[in-house]
Amino acid sequence: MKILILTGGNSSERKISFMSAKNVAKALKENGHKVKVYDLKNGYGPIKKIAKDFDVIFPVLHGEEGEGGLLHKFISKINIRVVGTNNYIGLKKAWYKIPFKKFCDKNKILTSLWKPIKKPEDVIKFGFPCVVKTSSGGSSREVFILKSKKDLLKFKKEIFKHKDLFVEQYLTGIEVTAAVLNNRALPILEIVPPQKGWFDYKNKYSGETKEIPNAPSLTGESKKEVQKIALKIHRFFDLGSYSRTDFIVDKKGKPYVLEINTIPGMTEGSLVPKEAKAAGLTFNQMVEELIKSAR
Repeated sequence: MKILILTGGNSSERKISFMSAKNVAKALKENGHKVKVYDLKNGYGPIKKIAKDFDVIFPVLHGEEGEGGLLHKFISKINIRVVGTNNYIGLKKAWYKIPFKKFCDKNKILTSLWKPIKKPEDVIKFGFPCVVKTSSGGSSREVFILKSKKDLLKFKKEIFKHKDLFVEQYLTGIEVTAAVLNNRALPILEIVPPQKGWFDYKNKYSGETKEIPNAPSLTGESKKEVQKIALKIHRFFDLGSYSRTDFIVDKKGKPYVLEINTIPGMTEGSLVPKEAKAAGLTFNQMVEELIKSAR
């Protein structure tokens, strides 16, 4: 088949999008497909014309532009199969963190206590330790862990240059992530960042974070609950081929949802390929499955 990979773009995840796209393109070529990689920084306009020569569009675009539905709203008007989902409304509701938090609260899915904020005083009133995020930020970008008022003052200027901010309770426990591939839950991964660190942008790609298949620190019951919730969220938002939901599991074994990745990373160090490997799939086999499931 002829596959058009859309990547790059203008978000803070541009570099990682290219890394993912390179990995996906390599696998597709090894699987016998013809591949073209298009950088969205060159504009949306040419895509309609280019797409006429391809069988499938494979969006590999992390961050707001891809995961938030902006790209998919455009390509939904093109009569071509798409890896992932063509439901740009579902993507938008899942990606933006404030609507997603409201979804969790409404559907009685455990997530940390949270509140929208507009000024530093709102954070102080909420209390420490806490985490400040922007609704449209990436999973490890635009995230500020604040242990005290001192931290707030340190990051105040950087925090409040963003819009649609909210603060949430800082959770402690075991961090895990649960991928869904073609409507089935994959074995979950336990994430162990370097000592005195967290799973931020640097630690995601430094190679210092341990990602342990099948989350040995969790009970079988907790693992099943994590997978059940990840599937429920994936199906509710109609995310199609794949997604990945992040959790903190507390000392009582209760999983709290952090957020969902609607177009997960596909780099060599990314988590979904590692979960697929734990399920017995090579990277090339997983990519082929994604192509076959394109709508």
